[in-house]
Amino acid sequence: MKATYRISEQDYVNAMKLFAKLTPRLMMIYLVSALALAALALFGGVIASAGAIGGLTGGIIAILIGRYIVMPIMARRHYRKYKAIQEEFAIELLEDGVRLSSPDAEGKITWGKMLKWRQNESYVLIYPMPRLFHIIPKSVATQGFDLQALTDELQRHVGKPV
Repeated sequence: MKATYRISEQDYVNAMKLFAKLTPRLMMIYLVSALALAALALFGGVIASAGAIGGLTGGIIAILIGRYIVMPIMARRHYRKYKAIQEEFAIELLEDGVRLSSPDAEGKITWGKMLKWRQNESYVLIYPMPRLFHIIPKSVATQGFDLQALTDELQRHVGKPV
């Protein structure tokens, strides 16, 4: 079953937030770093404590500003400049992968060429490369597209979502 969809500006911003979602491994690295800085702030000398508190505070502020202010602004700017993402797309589930098409291009991504995938309640992102992904809104299910079959096949061939 072939389904068509458009990516709105808000879809693009939300997909970029999903793209930027921290993996459990990266969250663990951040947590260990924060705990190390907190320990240094509590038990270090005056200079070490000041540096640790500054690093911890600055890191938290930078993460929050980047995630909630800068990233949405940049995503909106990129969407407005990227005319191809504003066109209608089609997706078709195949035995050996998925076919994605737009008015200007068509391509098939086989299961073996998919690096990873990610999902939330609204989108499925399919990654053929570490920082390149295709956005599939879960609303395509309203057109009869078998979204459950897609996620089942992704899990079977590519692995668990990251």
